[in-house]
Amino acid sequence: MLKEGVILGERYEIISRIGSGGMADVYKAKDHKLNRMVAVKVLKPEFREDKTFIRKFRTEAQAAAGLSHPNIVNVYDVGEDRGVYYIVMELVEGITLKDYIDRKGKLSVKEATSIAIQVSLGLEAAHNRNIVHRDVKPQNIIISTDGKVKLSDFGIAKATSSNTISSNVMGSVHYSSPEQVRGGYSDYKSDIYSLGITMYEMVTGRVPFDGDTTVAIAIKHLQEEIESPSKYTPNLPFALEQIILKCTQKSPDRRYNNMAELIDDLKHSLMEPQGNFVKVTPLSSHAETVMVSAEELSQIRSGAAAKANAQTAEEPARKRYSKIEDEEEDEDYSYEDEEDEDEDEEEDDEVTPEDLAGMDFEALEDLCDDKELETDPDEFDEEDVEKLRKAVAKELGITLPKAKAASSKDTKKKKK
Repeated sequence: MLKEGVILGERYEIISRIGSGGMADVYKAKDHKLNRMVAVKVLKPEFREDKTFIRKFRTEAQAAAGLSHPNIVNVYDVGEDRGVYYIVMELVEGITLKDYIDRKGKLSVKEATSIAIQVSLGLEAAHNRNIVHRDVKPQNIIISTDGKVKLSDFGIAKATSSNTISSNVMGSVHYSSPEQVRGGYSDYKSDIYSLGITMYEMVTGRVPFDGDTTVAIAIKHLQEEIESPSKYTPNLPFALEQIILKCTQKSPDRRYNNMAELIDDLKHSLMEPQGNFVKVTPLSSHAETVMVSAEELSQIRSGAAAKANAQTAEEPARKRYSKIEDEEEDEDYSYEDEEDEDEDEEEDDEVTPEDLAGMDFEALEDLCDDKELETDPDEFDEEDVEKLRKAVAKELGITLPKAKAASSKDTKKKKK
């Protein structure tokens, strides 16, 4: 925890702590360069030792910094100071959606729909830039004092999504999609699922799946059908209920294809609350178990038997030609195979001074990752490629060739 008065990056003065999560603490700070108040999110110490995590954290935070939308908390800066990694964000005076739900119990249909539309607009802007939030939940949605809804914590969730179940770091398993808790591939449709769970909580005052442990909750996301929100809110309009149920389908294919479709239906629900316009792919044409009759089973068996007999008949012919084919295969092993072996041997060789001298900035970055070097390319500008090259050479114990000397690669090319 940072003390009041600490200055990060010779610019941001810590005023007070305003929040804390499993992964980071959030402080109110003053930006002395631009003379404005900002929010500074500081990673907790247990995350500062993992170089891979730090690299992903920086990359995602920098991508989020490229987003500019009224419904997204803007990211101003990313930095590191004396081992402290931080993100500087827009300071939004207000309350989280989670606290707002806790205070009101349930939100009105109009209010819940308005909030859902604003969050959807923010997610749509992110998805259009190929950025997936992966941690949409009421705790990451802020309602400002002037009523504006903003989504925060972009990018951070992507760097830590693998911890959703195995650790209490995220605390997000109540809102995680089935593909996320399974540990498989997740994309923007995971955000749609999480937003659906958030909408469910807004209109009912509770989450659909709960349990004593994160694993128990995760299993419910995978196996149990979601209860209809109208069970807890009997006067819930039919259209909004169908929207929530479509967002929270187990299979990503049965959810909305994109945020634009969801936004259209949410707006339509305000004009036609009891309308039957939400289209969900029927389960019967998607994943229903098909019963095979005795007659069909008999046909399958007879077809399999016929195929087996045909293979048996072909076996003598296969044996007859096997020797010839083996000889042809032996003859085919020639120059190309030797070339592959040479390439494999070259790939296993250590980095030579000539190789290092010919690398550009991107290649040096890859080398630092492959060799797990202490040298951090993020500390160098792309124009400082020579400085980075010297730092890498020093750590690898390589003496770089003099500039006037021609590289060994050029010499080899001339010989060829």
